[in-house]
Amino acid sequence: MKGLSSFRSLACAAVWVALVAAARPGFPAPSPEPSLGAAPDAALTAALAAHEALFLAIRESAANLKLFYEQNCLAGDGPGQRRLLDRLADPEHLPAANELEDLFASLRTQLDALGRVSTFRAPVYAPDGRMAEREVLRLGGFSLLADGHYLVYAPEVGRLVELARQPSSALVDLARRFAQADAKSLAPVAIDPSGGQTLQLLVQIPELRERIAQGGAVGYLILALAVFALFLSGYRFAELSLVGQRIRRQLESFEARPDNPLGRVLARLEQTKTDDEEALYLTVEEALAGERMRLERALGLLKLVAAIAPMLGLLGTVTGMIKTFQAIALHGSGDPKLMSGGISEALVTTVEGLVTAIPVLLLHSLLAGKSQALGTMLEAHAAAALSGRLERRQTASRGNGAVPAAGGPQTPDR
Repeated sequence: MKGLSSFRSLACAAVWVALVAAARPGFPAPSPEPSLGAAPDAALTAALAAHEALFLAIRESAANLKLFYEQNCLAGDGPGQRRLLDRLADPEHLPAANELEDLFASLRTQLDALGRVSTFRAPVYAPDGRMAEREVLRLGGFSLLADGHYLVYAPEVGRLVELARQPSSALVDLARRFAQADAKSLAPVAIDPSGGQTLQLLVQIPELRERIAQGGAVGYLILALAVFALFLSGYRFAELSLVGQRIRRQLESFEARPDNPLGRVLARLEQTKTDDEEALYLTVEEALAGERMRLERALGLLKLVAAIAPMLGLLGTVTGMIKTFQAIALHGSGDPKLMSGGISEALVTTVEGLVTAIPVLLLHSLLAGKSQALGTMLEAHAAAALSGRLERRQTASRGNGAVPAAGGPQTPDR
């Protein structure tokens, strides 16, 4: 019985060995015994390598964060956080645990400020250079507002600066109403997704007055011609409209009125005592020619302005390009700002010439058509009056028994 129990014990041991052997693919090879004195050096080297990798990662992360910390208005102690980041990015500095905790706290603060609307007091520089302590409204990481005006952070001076040129009045009104709205309510407001960079570009876009000044003397001459042409066109349009009304009143009257071209032609016809048909034709034709000249007065000048304006624009283009090439010859082509003055003059004068010529040409066509219509109506009614005069003369001649010879002198009416 004692031998049986021993067998059972050996069998159980063999089964366990078999199970363990089946569970593990093989027994590991015995590791070589490290030599005495080499183990501490390897462990120290590995520990130093790990620490060096950790320090390198911290320096790289700090260097990557420096640009964000320098270009943005930070929440909390901004100067202190920038100094901390400078220390962590310094390759000669060994980061301490408390510095890493401060960095994580700073990052948490910035992330929290970028995700909500908050207010804080800070010195703000006005466009005229004056500084004042104002309450600033931060719209996450997009925009900064103060008294309804948009602000930007100037990294050069480390201050908030009010934009010298604000966006459109509608956007400024939205910003002003948003600042006065209840904090728990929703209100529309315009934000800058670029974090203020787009708003800073608005300052560099010239206004209309600055754009006109870029055209120089030639540009001012073109604009003077444009103003003169528009004033003249308005005056002639009003005058022709008044002449048309007076002609229509003349058609309803039995007397020749001297305040309109048709009345003057009729008066001239009535004042002519001769009954010679050719003389009457010449008299009416002369009167019509004088009235047509009055109707078409100053239209040629408008056409001249429409033709000269593009040529003046071309002149400004040439003078602007000459200035550009002079700037390139003196300073080289490295700085585009030195060439921008001449290029702006060339482009602005070209635009001004075309903008002046196109509407003036349209106005000339409109006035010419109106004048031509009045002239046609005047000729038609003058011809009718002359025809009536000749018909009355012929009727009177038949009543007296006289027969006028064709092409010869006519018998005067009695």
